[in-house]
This record gives sequence, structure tokens and C-alpha cells, in this order.
Amino acid sequence: MHSTESTSWGHAERSVPVKTGLKAQLARGLHLTWTSLRVLSKDPQLLTLPFLALVMNGLVWLLVFLSFWALGFPPGSADSPFLYQEMFVAYLVSYFLAIYFMAAIIGSAYMRIQGRRPTVSDGFHAANACLFRLLAWSLFAATVGVLLRLASLRWEQAGRLQAKILGNPWPISSLFVLPTMVVEGLGPVKGFRRSLTLIRERWGSHPSGVLGTGVVFLLLYLIGLVPFLWGLAVDPSFILGPMVAVVYWLVLVALWSVVHGILVTSLYHFATESSAAFGFSWQALNRPWVR
Repeated sequence: MHSTESTSWGHAERSVPVKTGLKAQLARGLHLTWTSLRVLSKDPQLLTLPFLALVMNGLVWLLVFLSFWALGFPPGSADSPFLYQEMFVAYLVSYFLAIYFMAAIIGSAYMRIQGRRPTVSDGFHAANACLFRLLAWSLFAATVGVLLRLASLRWEQAGRLQAKILGNPWPISSLFVLPTMVVEGLGPVKGFRRSLTLIRERWGSHPSGVLGTGVVFLLLYLIGLVPFLWGLAVDPSFILGPMVAVVYWLVLVALWSVVHGILVTSLYHFATESSAAFGFSWQALNRPWVR
């Protein structure tokens, strides 16, 4: 049973031309963000998941900082090789935690699409059901992400080669890996292939850019720079400014995590079922990226 909020469109509605200018793209990004927040308002308990992720990631990097404090900061420390290894392990753990909790959010959002009201435990159950697949994917994706980033920094043609091999940039190519793992029970390799197939079938061979919600949250993030920089550069006695900015950014990170999970799940549903959930417009789902 699918959510009563799902909507399908006929040929006439699909043939309506979609504006492609920057203003239109930002408008669709605002629509995607606002609609995702409306979904979150119906299940505010889902915010528990990203806040737990933040706490656990904070503990991981606190241990790293304490190690630096006790052994000295590299490269001056005699234990620099160990500290570098510890940083890499912390990075892998952080990446896995991000993948795990995102899978929990996606599982919860998919339950909402099916007409059920998810709980936090439902999200954990969805993530735990594919725990080893999530672990394998996080190790692979974390390593590939670092290599692609290093390649793009050292070789300006790396991005073009990546798009030529995959058909799309890595973040877009891997967009539906988690939904396919959580919903369809696929492994990392089959999930990645399925993600590529869905992207090509629905959005063509070469979509590019970033999701509109990411642009909106980036703009919201920049607002926090005002009190942060004011407290650091203009009025150093205004200690509250940086503190407020940090809290504001942490809340934004938690909100973005849920909004991103809801949007990815909705795009996955749009790609597999040719219908929209939660009141998203067809135009926005068909052009979700800002270039």
C-alpha cells in the first residue's frame, strides 16, 4: 500500500516544458527543501537519528584529539605513523556511521511512502537488516571517494574521465545505492549498478550538479558565518557569537541529513514507480540538480 500522498502524471503534464535557468533551479531547490521539511514535521522523531550520528562521530574524533594531545601532533610526534593510521581508521568509522544512519533515515522515509508511520527503532531495524552490506559499501565508497578527490586535485582531466567511465559524477552515480540496499536488499556492487541504471533511465546519461536541497542548506550555512566572524574578528569579547554559530551549524547538519534522506528516497520512488510522494512536483523531481 502506497502513501496517499503519491501522485502520478499523464503525458500532457510530463510534456510541459521545464525552465532551466538558475532562478528556476533555485526555486525547485526551495520546493524540494520545503516539502522535505514538511515530511519531517510529521515525523520529528527522525531527527534523533542524525543527532545520534553527530554524538557518536564527536566521540570518535574526541578520542583522536586526546591521542594527539597525549602523544604529540604529527609530524613532530614520534608516534606519527600510529596517529596517521588512527586518523584513517577514524575517517572510516565516521564514514560508516554516516552511511548507517542515512540508511536508517531512508528506511524510515520509505515506510512513510508506504503509508506507515515510522519510529526511530524502525529506522535502526532497516539499517541493521543490511548491516554487513552497509559496512562493505562504506569501506568501498570511503576509499573511492578519497582516491577520486586526490585524482581531481592532481589531474584536471580526472573529472572528465570519471564521467566518461561512470556516465555521471560519483555522487550522482551512487545516489541510489543505499535505497537499493535498504529496500531491494541488494549488495554494494549490484546496488551501484542498479543506481546507475535508474539514473540513466530517468534522468539520462549525463546529469550534473548538486541536489537543490544542498544549495539551499549551503546558503543557510553561510548565515552562521555572520555571528561567527563577528565574534572572532570584530568583537572578540562577543564569545556567544561563535557558540551560537556552532550550535546553529550542528542543527543544520542534522536537518540536512533527514532532508537529504527524504529527498533521495522520494527520487528513488520517482525513478522506480514514476510517481511522486509527499507532494513533490514532477518538475522538481525531474530536474532536482542545480548546475
